[in-house]
Amino acid sequence: MYLTQLKIKFVGKIFEDKFYKNINKRYYFYNIKHNQKQNFFSFFISNKIKNKNNYNSEYREFRTFNTYQYQKDKIESLNFLKKVKRFYSINNNIENSNISFLKLKKMSLNVPQVISLDPTVLPVNYTTAINDINIVLKDSVKECCNFDDDIVIFLVHSKSDKDNGNMKIGSQIKDSKINEFLSKNEDIFNGKLGTFKSFYISNDKNKYINLSFIRCGTIDEEMSEFEIRKIVSSLVQILHDNKSVATSIIFEIGINESLFRFFLETVFYEYVADERFKSTDKVDKADNKSGGSGGSGSAENMKSLEIFLKNYNNDYVKQVDKSRTYFMGTYFASQLISAPSNYCNPVSLANVAVELAEKLNLECKILGVKELEELKMGAYLSVGKGSMYPNRFIHLTYKGKGDIKKKIALVGKGITFDSGGYNLKASPGSMIDLMKFDMSGCAAVLGCAYCIGSIKPENVQVHFLSAVCENMVSKNSYRPGDIITASNGKTIEVGNTDAEGRLTLADALVYAEKIGVDHIIDIATLTGAMLYSLGTSYAGVFGNDNKLINKILESSETSNEPVWWLPIIKEYRESLNSKYADINNISSNVKASSVVASLFLKEFIKSTSWAHIDIAGVAWNFKDRKPKGFGVRLLSEFILNHSI
Repeated sequence: MYLTQLKIKFVGKIFEDKFYKNINKRYYFYNIKHNQKQNFFSFFISNKIKNKNNYNSEYREFRTFNTYQYQKDKIESLNFLKKVKRFYSINNNIENSNISFLKLKKMSLNVPQVISLDPTVLPVNYTTAINDINIVLKDSVKECCNFDDDIVIFLVHSKSDKDNGNMKIGSQIKDSKINEFLSKNEDIFNGKLGTFKSFYISNDKNKYINLSFIRCGTIDEEMSEFEIRKIVSSLVQILHDNKSVATSIIFEIGINESLFRFFLETVFYEYVADERFKSTDKVDKADNKSGGSGGSGSAENMKSLEIFLKNYNNDYVKQVDKSRTYFMGTYFASQLISAPSNYCNPVSLANVAVELAEKLNLECKILGVKELEELKMGAYLSVGKGSMYPNRFIHLTYKGKGDIKKKIALVGKGITFDSGGYNLKASPGSMIDLMKFDMSGCAAVLGCAYCIGSIKPENVQVHFLSAVCENMVSKNSYRPGDIITASNGKTIEVGNTDAEGRLTLADALVYAEKIGVDHIIDIATLTGAMLYSLGTSYAGVFGNDNKLINKILESSETSNEPVWWLPIIKEYRESLNSKYADINNISSNVKASSVVASLFLKEFIKSTSWAHIDIAGVAWNFKDRKPKGFGVRLLSEFILNHSI
């Protein structure tokens, strides 16, 4: 691969304050992907325009230039330059343009290795067996279940002390043997939320089927995402134990549209197994037991799913396709989070972002160290100095059809592994073994990019940003006490190298605001204090715009990803004062570290509407030891429902 830099000089005119100025243009062509079959390289252009007298503001943009066939050697690259010269002159009608070759140097986007056995690719599955399941919704009032499927699962209310009479199944059932069984077994309603009973019953066709009943709480209990997770946990256990090809689920309970979609998303997510890093023989053995295929668990077995609803209408049918999209976005994010850090590093993660952009036709920009230095991102670059993997700044852009009414920037924290730096995570409870999940914010943003790129909403432009790096200990690492300078010129005293996320976000927020957007939302596993304030069920949201936060809370309701509004307490700001710099990255005396972190981030927002979502407590499922993919649905719902 080669990085080709051209310098293009011409006399242009820009009208600003009644003055005309000469303009210099520099184009950088980056080879990002080689197609082996067609033997060509795809190029992107970085166009940097700067007035010689600093009269015109500086800006940077990326856009697709063209595709040329050429070999990887230097001679063919020089021939490519001639084509570029000719193309540029013709398409810009500039007779006196002077395009000169500056330099040609080899540039590799390969993942660095210490030994040849180190992984160089982050494997990601973009499809699962869920995509092949035929899902049909039916009205349980008008249509009857034929009880021919291998498994029939009833979701029923639990019997409470207030229920004096006998509880009965309300759905139509024409099978006489099943009806007889139900009339003699009131015990199916007795039990706590999430408990279940299964029976093998012969139907009228003398076929034995699994008849299961999952208790969903009493009729007086309000249904929420918590109850859905408990119900789905039992349902998936039944499905895995029985390995059914065809399944019917009969809702004896009422459920609204958003909860129904969340129900499907959760079933899909819990049903599919992530087996990317298991050896082939282990996967084959697991598949022989379950009948599934590697990477998909027993989901490969299921081909048909019939769902009977009490309150059926066409709006529920629409939720099926949306649930598949949200599931895939969440599953995509989950794969990134669960990947170990020797697979998921700044370079490999950026390569996945490029791959995602190509699949969804999103605009893509990946900034390397040199470009980050040009942007003076000293805070972000300092965090990654100790790692063998160079920093990578991800910028994907979705532009919807029609007039753009809103521009949104989503910023995700992307620390692929957080050792704590010289303030090493060595104390009990520091969870250093789980610190691969410290890029959950980045994963949520990329998962949202998957959803938005698939659904394609109109009239909105969304920027998906992440300053990706690794916080490691080495002779090059930044140190406690260092003073670093962010891209907005603020100097920061490093009080603690383990408070690194806010440093990377600081430069990312400055970058986002320079784009010129209406709203900025950052999402990050920022402070462990969230585990003490809100636990593992709710994320915390802070911000400078009450209307924006209210829209996020509304999106929380429809996405069923709980968020709680927390205050930015101004009087704590002075605890971040530094004797030697503009600000310290930790507080000297305030224990409310989540609030203090939001105060720090606020320093890097000038006037744009901004919200900060801290997902440190909710990103990881500590019980099941896997990521939740939290934030994908929340951000997607915000874009779809409240961005316009």
